[in-house]
Amino acid sequence: MRNIAIPFFTFLMAVFALSSCRQDGAAPIRNIKAGPSLLRAQAGGACQNCTYRFGTEQKNLGNVYTKQLVVAFAEGLSAADEDAVMAQYKFISGKNGQLSSNSAILHNIALVDGLNCKQVELAMELLAEDPGIAYVAPYFLNESGLLGISNEAIVTIEEGAAEALGALAEGYGAEVLMPLSGQTYLVRVDKSSAGNALELANYLNGEKGIVHAEPDFLVSVDMPAARVAVKKLIR
Repeated sequence: MRNIAIPFFTFLMAVFALSSCRQDGAAPIRNIKAGPSLLRAQAGGACQNCTYRFGTEQKNLGNVYTKQLVVAFAEGLSAADEDAVMAQYKFISGKNGQLSSNSAILHNIALVDGLNCKQVELAMELLAEDPGIAYVAPYFLNESGLLGISNEAIVTIEEGAAEALGALAEGYGAEVLMPLSGQTYLVRVDKSSAGNALELANYLNGEKGIVHAEPDFLVSVDMPAARVAVKKLIR
């Protein structure tokens, strides 16, 4: 695969310009024990309003869901190690089941009541700094249930554009894993990438050689109190 140099400043500006989330106002912060960093968040701070592309349409996801996150722990951790990682954060109330993507075991992490969307965004930033966590991403709530952002995007390219996809993925800090069928590929991100799978998909859409990209959504048909989550691709 041929490496293509991407100027760092130009790349950052492109990611910012094509971001799938814009800022909205947050609800007032409630006085809960969620850790000092979260409690210092400003009540009038802005939350991200997220979208994704489905065919020629732009679908709205809204603000992050405030009761559950998607987390992949670092490889090699035992269940006790994972529990020890979570115990450091007062905004986590526990695990709420797990499911698998093609490349990772993903955990539903339940959050304490009373957080607003801005606090959840800050919680994700804190978790991403933890060496025991390899990936963290939000859930969104819509009429289909809870939509989680897995660590993978599904990307369809033009014929002969595999090298271009590889260069785009490398510049983003992502990895092309495998062809799924024909010209459709699976691309993986982690916390060291420029964004999660939703942000990667929105970045790739419109790039030369890319026909379509979307995150491989996790669909939880029940609220976080339930213990079973079902994974499928949103069509």
